[in-house]
Amino acid sequence: MDTLSISSFLKDEQYFAEAPRAGTSGNGRIDKTGTCYHVMTRSWSKENIFYIDVASYRHNLMCNLCAKMGIVIFFSCTNPNHAHEVFLTPDWNTLSEMVRILNTNVSKFIRGTYENKVKKGKRLFEDTAYCAVKDIVYLFFLGKYIHDNPLYLKAAGKKIPHTCFWMFESERLKEPYRENAYTNLFGMTYTELYEIYKSRTKKEVLEFAKNRFRDWTEEMNRRIFSNP
Repeated sequence: MDTLSISSFLKDEQYFAEAPRAGTSGNGRIDKTGTCYHVMTRSWSKENIFYIDVASYRHNLMCNLCAKMGIVIFFSCTNPNHAHEVFLTPDWNTLSEMVRILNTNVSKFIRGTYENKVKKGKRLFEDTAYCAVKDIVYLFFLGKYIHDNPLYLKAAGKKIPHTCFWMFESERLKEPYRENAYTNLFGMTYTELYEIYKSRTKKEVLEFAKNRFRDWTEEMNRRIFSNP
């Protein structure tokens, strides 16, 4: 992951505009050959529509859909106006269909629950952004980025609508999060991973990942992160 990608990665809009293999469901630039994707769903005009109950409904539905469709959730968090997830998927079409069903039902839930706050016919979501993850260091750093993404809410004394790291902290990981996904890819448990994310800065995590995976080759990355 080069310097430009690292710097832009810290700012959502710039990252999804510049990162290699990134695209949205509306512009057709998506790399569809991956096995792992960072997906961001943003509310229209950045409005705060992911209330606590919406985020809970969304996450539960997402888990059910992923379990049925053979998709593993690696990381996830939901902020008031956008959500980040990292998925391991059988193929891009399966993932995009899951996201389509998810967003359709979450939209219906919001309209039904908050009828007085949502204008009839108003669009709720921008085009979903997808970025294929093709590098083990990138994936490891991505987890730290998602871990830290909602911390501005915690600093302000506000509740985070959803973060998978509550499960990491309580050691209550459940499907379709899979413990062996972390041990197989990173060689550590999800609780060990959580300790690194919560105790180190982004730069420290990046350096840790570069050192830990210094022997990884491009062929190894292709074998793990690219569909044949």
